[in-house]
Amino acid sequence: MRAPSYKHRDPCHTSPPFFSFTTFNMAGTQIYTLPDVAAGSDSVVEPLRDQIERGLAGTDQPTIPGNTESDKAWAYKRSVPTVVLYDAAGLRLYDRITADAPEYYLFADELNLLKSHGHEIVRAMGFPGNGYEQPEEQEGGDKVLEELFFPPVKDWRPARWGDVDVGRFNGGVNAEEGLGGGWDRGWDVVELGAGALHKTAHLLTALAEALPPAPKGIDTPAPITYHALDLSRPELARVLKQMDKRYGNTLSGRVTTVGLHGDYTAGLKLVREGGLASLAASGHGSPDEPSSPSTQPSTAELSSSPNSVHSDNLITPAMMATTHEAGVAADDDIPVLATSMGSKWTAPPAPRPTPAPAATPRAPPATPHAEDRPVHFLFLGSSLGNFDRESAAPFLRSLPLRPGDTLLLGLDGRPAPGAEGRHKVEVAYNDPQGHTRAFEEHGWDVAMAELGLGKDHKVEFVGRYNEILGRHEAYFRSKDQQTLHLPGLDRDVTLDKDELLHIEWSYKYSLAEALALFEAADLRVVDSWKAPESEYRLWVLERPDVRFIDKPVQADEEAADKQIVSLPKGVASWDEWEAMWKLWDHITLDMIPKEMLHQKPIDLRHICLFYLGHIPTFLDIYLSRITDGTHSEPVYFKDIFERGIDPDVDDPTKIHSHSEVPKCEEDWPVLDEIIGFRDRVRARLRKIYDEAEAGKVLTRHEARSIFMGFEHEAMHAETLLYMLFQSPLTRPPTAVPQWEVLKAHWAAERSAATAKGGKMILNVPETVVTLGHDDLEADDATATNWKEHEFGWDNEHSAHRVTVKPFRVDALPISNGQYRRFLDLTGKLPYLVAETAPASWVQVNGEWHVKSLYGPVPFSIAGSWPLMASRDEFVAYAASVGGRLPTEAELRALWKHPEGPRPTGPTANVGFKNWHPIPPQLTTLDNAGTVIHGHNGGVWEWTATKMEPFDGYVASKLYPGYSSDFFDEKHYVVLGGSFATVPQIAGRESFRNWYQGNYRYAWVGARVVYNIA
Repeated sequence: MRAPSYKHRDPCHTSPPFFSFTTFNMAGTQIYTLPDVAAGSDSVVEPLRDQIERGLAGTDQPTIPGNTESDKAWAYKRSVPTVVLYDAAGLRLYDRITADAPEYYLFADELNLLKSHGHEIVRAMGFPGNGYEQPEEQEGGDKVLEELFFPPVKDWRPARWGDVDVGRFNGGVNAEEGLGGGWDRGWDVVELGAGALHKTAHLLTALAEALPPAPKGIDTPAPITYHALDLSRPELARVLKQMDKRYGNTLSGRVTTVGLHGDYTAGLKLVREGGLASLAASGHGSPDEPSSPSTQPSTAELSSSPNSVHSDNLITPAMMATTHEAGVAADDDIPVLATSMGSKWTAPPAPRPTPAPAATPRAPPATPHAEDRPVHFLFLGSSLGNFDRESAAPFLRSLPLRPGDTLLLGLDGRPAPGAEGRHKVEVAYNDPQGHTRAFEEHGWDVAMAELGLGKDHKVEFVGRYNEILGRHEAYFRSKDQQTLHLPGLDRDVTLDKDELLHIEWSYKYSLAEALALFEAADLRVVDSWKAPESEYRLWVLERPDVRFIDKPVQADEEAADKQIVSLPKGVASWDEWEAMWKLWDHITLDMIPKEMLHQKPIDLRHICLFYLGHIPTFLDIYLSRITDGTHSEPVYFKDIFERGIDPDVDDPTKIHSHSEVPKCEEDWPVLDEIIGFRDRVRARLRKIYDEAEAGKVLTRHEARSIFMGFEHEAMHAETLLYMLFQSPLTRPPTAVPQWEVLKAHWAAERSAATAKGGKMILNVPETVVTLGHDDLEADDATATNWKEHEFGWDNEHSAHRVTVKPFRVDALPISNGQYRRFLDLTGKLPYLVAETAPASWVQVNGEWHVKSLYGPVPFSIAGSWPLMASRDEFVAYAASVGGRLPTEAELRALWKHPEGPRPTGPTANVGFKNWHPIPPQLTTLDNAGTVIHGHNGGVWEWTATKMEPFDGYVASKLYPGYSSDFFDEKHYVVLGGSFATVPQIAGRESFRNWYQGNYRYAWVGARVVYNIA
């Protein structure tokens, strides 16, 4: 219900880099009035009275809120700005809604989520947590040792050799051993639209309790600073005083509170320009001194014009000192406060001579550790619902989130379609006690006071839930015909009897809409919590470190568009290359310890160091072919790094043509030499992109070469990861997830999907599918109009249609738990050893666990994950239940089925949304009736189809032997993608991967198909 105060501003607007504050102190808490963002810029803040008059003047044609016949009854020409609702009296009336109107479920549900799950939420946000979850009792009675999955058994953050940060680990997210768990660095929390703090107090309590003990013998300030941003300075003073009175002892020494008087835009500008660090540098212990010299006029200099932004009736953020009294008396009638995962990594940027500006730059730090002091935004109360759907994603995208920062977002969901759902929303926004009515109609009184009119002009509040548009709509209805004088416009307007005036929207988001919103806003879901009796959710979100997207998120959208338009469809944008290199460098420099570089985690592959040289060498060879023919120095790298090995599993001496590598460790190039070569190759590619952006047109041959370089690196990133998966020395990619919390959420998702009718077995009718696509390399020299052409590899050509006969299929792939039961029932489990168990399993203290990049995970958690194993193991399981593996065409048919899963999409676990599998899910409908397709948990899928060429196959000349070396009757097609597969590959329906049937190490699962007689 709280309206966004930036409503008439450009959320992405930035003004010159300055800021100053006026300060006020009460009970040890400073309140800073932020300068208006428009100050010193070309934009003009529209005075409140002008906003009111513009809205009342109306439009010539009515706005009909929808396309149905019934929507016409809600047509309107006039409106009142939402901000009139939120003066000091209005905020207290809003408090009455939250305290005395139980029908307003949004408040109660969010409050209960924060009370019940506060400690889980703060752990997901990146705070250390007040202890590790206790592992559950395992079958057989043996308790799995806590330190197997929660302690700092591996360094975190992953440190490169020589880094000063060596020694950090995960004790929760971003904690530090021996450094007080982050006390020296601290955290900033910024709440956008703080309001009465009833709910926030519980989150702050959880934050305080999450901290480990303070370092002994060291006098440190409170490590967490909570910044409450709101429009009303008197209300900030009142609620911060109340919170200090009620929760001061709990927060003392752990959480410091600061008030920020301003709107969203001013608050975000403060964060973006390093203002939080400046506040910290000013010291909260000297409240009588401003944090920086004020450049603002004195109170006496404020304009007294009736057109002033600073209304006597409405408390708005000022670009100078406000006129309001510092002290605010408490209202005894207003109730006081009630009693009571994903972490980040960074990599050096790739060379970019002329970069477009980043969307959310940060100013240099003003204090020690400020450069890595996380900022956590709170945006509660479903305030985002007051933005129209077109504005919501740009606003979220404008948040200055860096690696390690998070957003805790409260967002209401669409109710179930029908009368019951409509009633639930409508009574929430118009409670029987009349609290909402009083709150809304008070806004009309504020508007009339701004116009200098009395209270004789009567309206009544009315509203409805627009089910199609998914929003509650609030209006004023004129009780009689009446005339209003607009002094600024010097004209009268007449309101007809029963005429409607729009006041505010409150949008609801189905699960599908929320996921689409986050994708558009460039946000990754860390975790979420749903209210049991409504669709209200709390989401912890972060900006993904690596994003494989078509359009980069940049402030300079015009430059971004230019970059993309100049490149053919199949060529990765420069931002995608930077994302790929950030990923590659993280894997190779952060996750591989130095002592592991010359080790083979899998005997059938090269040592790890080989792949650090192979990737830039492969790209350099292809770039040399499309430029001047020369190779980057050292030239001999092409002789040892050009091609890796993929030997026959049955006879490892049988290996296709490959590079001859050094046999002794001392003969290999040193790491620094490889890194220098890598950087020269990347700069070489940058030059080609600079030429393309300058207007040079790539040929199809050149475009294909760049395409191959990108996808080759993507495939090897996954290969290297599943190699590292086999070594206990591998450093974790991020902080360890909250397994026990995720386990509960996964179980709830599965239960909800089943309750909504998700089918465990699907009947797929006769289906015609298209396999492959038309992409003949030989046509590159002569093809025209190819800018939208889809590139692929030689085994994807050519497109052909296949008719698939009806079949039945398990909706979910085989899980670890199912395979373990199979081994138990067949008497094999007691005799299982590492050589006969799936390579993704490991035995710990006599109990089988599932391997992960974070270390062993118990079956109580990973038993629901999809099994990753060889085809032979899956064939045996399928036969035991009377089934078989699907063919390539059958799997494609399943992915076309209306109730079938999808290998990509908002819920699919691909593209590094997670660094581990998750339980697969069934296809269901969300609460609004939108189809949410299931997924397989983040694995490739085996097929029964041997790797053979399609009709029309022609071996690649650019990459000889890419697929032809594996047409040997031993390799089988695998489709889809794993959690470590980039979307460009997982989303291309023609892509065909393959592995030898008894190869145990790849991240490949399978599902069972049943013949229909």
